Amino acid sequence: MDVDELKALYQSGERDFQRVDLRGANLQKLNLSQANFRGANLQKANLRRANLCGVNLTSANLYKAILSKADLRHASLCKAILNQADLREANLYRTCLIKADLFNANLHGAILNHADLDGAILHGANLHRAHFSWANLRQADLNQAEHLENTDFSSAKFCRTFMADGSIRDDHC
Repeated sequence: MDVDELKALYQSGERDFQRVDLRGANLQKLNLSQANFRGANLQKANLRRANLCGVNLTSANLYKAILSKADLRHASLCKAILNQADLREANLYRTCLIKADLFNANLHGAILNHADLDGAILHGANLHRAHFSWANLRQADLNQAEHLENTDFSSAKFCRTFMADGSIRDDHC
């Protein structure tokens, strides 16, 4: 499937794009809200400023994808591969990131308030000025994450959470 076909199908009301291969596709600024991209291959895709509210990206491959300033509120990214993804200033409010792989992802300024990151891998991620208020970080791996001193973790839930310094935080077990 190419970008033009995706746009045409979406505009005609289609929302099911499971397992679609859109590697390297330029999807920036598109409205794809409520679409189902479960298991899709979107590695290196450009989704900058895309409207992805309520999108199902469960088990999707978003390796090195550009999602900066994307609107991912209420989306499902459970078990998604987001290694080295650019999520700068993305809105991930109430997003499901259970067991998501965010290894070395850039979350600078991202909003993850009320997000569920249970078991998520944030190893080596850039968390500079990211917002995790009320987020669930149970069993998350923040080992070697960068810039935690500038990150908002107010009221976040930590339970068996691996912190950047190698310690384990158990505030809400």
